[in-house]
Amino acid sequence: MRAIRAIMWKELRDAVRSRWLVGYAVAFAAVAVAISQLQGGDIGSQGFNRTTAGLINLCILLVPLLSLVLGAASIAGERERGTLATLLSQPISSGELLVGKYAGLTLAVWCAIAMGFGGAGLLVALFEPITDVQHYLLFVLLSGALATATLSIGVLISVVADNRVKALSGAVLAWFVLVLAYDLGAIGLALWVSSSGRTLLAVALGNPVEATRLLAILSVEPDLKILGPLGAYMVDRLGTATSAILLLGALLVWSVAPLAIAARIFRGQDA
Repeated sequence: MRAIRAIMWKELRDAVRSRWLVGYAVAFAAVAVAISQLQGGDIGSQGFNRTTAGLINLCILLVPLLSLVLGAASIAGERERGTLATLLSQPISSGELLVGKYAGLTLAVWCAIAMGFGGAGLLVALFEPITDVQHYLLFVLLSGALATATLSIGVLISVVADNRVKALSGAVLAWFVLVLAYDLGAIGLALWVSSSGRTLLAVALGNPVEATRLLAILSVEPDLKILGPLGAYMVDRLGTATSAILLLGALLVWSVAPLAIAARIFRGQDA
């Protein structure tokens, strides 16, 4: 555990020194404030509900891209710079190195999300009385959960890729598939094969981005029947609480499984 903590804090320090953490925090804050104003500037009377709804789709675009790219650059970047062999020559196993880097990057992304969206919320609160803060806070937590899952996928890509360019290309391709192509492909195929709510839910659980989107919608609109057969199945057959647990479980699996696979592959690789 001591080795993992050392690597984790090293990653966090590197994130601060490279200034990408502050840069992304500022970007998240600017986006949140801009959307609150585009909603009519009446966040005080409407609460954070409308701002949260406006941020959901943007979060689904930006957070996975950030996390995938950072994860993809982690191991591949060390290997390309020639520092991976140096790190592994220390009294640390490959698994500890991988988990430490993942934990450090996760903590850094969480800080960027918390500072960005949290700072935006505080800024808006200075000018308008606010309500429904819990919806906004839940959105921030969901953004962190999505970042954790997609960062794990990025680390797996980084371990598999030969170099940093291939890793970053793989990250962008994964982002395209998860965020853009998945709705047109897997969900479209599911609708063609069977439009049942059970099939659509199984497809949604197979994508951390889609699972997060459903959780975010559930947080601001408890009546999921607006989603059609999928929403009706989740409400009538499963219930809101069970549906939320399933979706959160999917995010947990997406956070753990790719990292476990990456650790197994990384153990058999040369530096």
